[in-house]
Amino acid sequence: MKKILIIDDDTTFQKTMRAKLESLNYEVSSATDGEEGLNKATTEKPDLLLLDIRMPKMDGMTMLKKLRDNKDTPQPVVFITSNMSTDDNISDGVLLGVKGYIIKSNETLDTIVREVESTLNPTNK
Repeated sequence: MKKILIIDDDTTFQKTMRAKLESLNYEVSSATDGEEGLNKATTEKPDLLLLDIRMPKMDGMTMLKKLRDNKDTPQPVVFITSNMSTDDNISDGVLLGVKGYIIKSNETLDTIVREVESTLNPTNK
């Protein structure tokens, strides 16, 4: 079973995304800030992260840099999920190997799930 970690301080987004992904037989966990997210990414070794940028304690880009710097940890596929879309954030994400950048306010739950599914199960198109 593929593991997904949702790191986002928007608990409504977390809960709805989690319910949808679990209904598709993914193992889903969540964190509400970058510190907790980094800890879970290191210990749970997810296949994919849905990562917000603006969060308390540690922002998403700082968390991702720390995760990428830890060469002993498996490196998951990362989608940035945010309502911020500055060029700096996008270019920082590209440098850190982000798979995609999803503007939450512009996408539906189903389109986000399709991105996840096509990434984790590319032969199920």
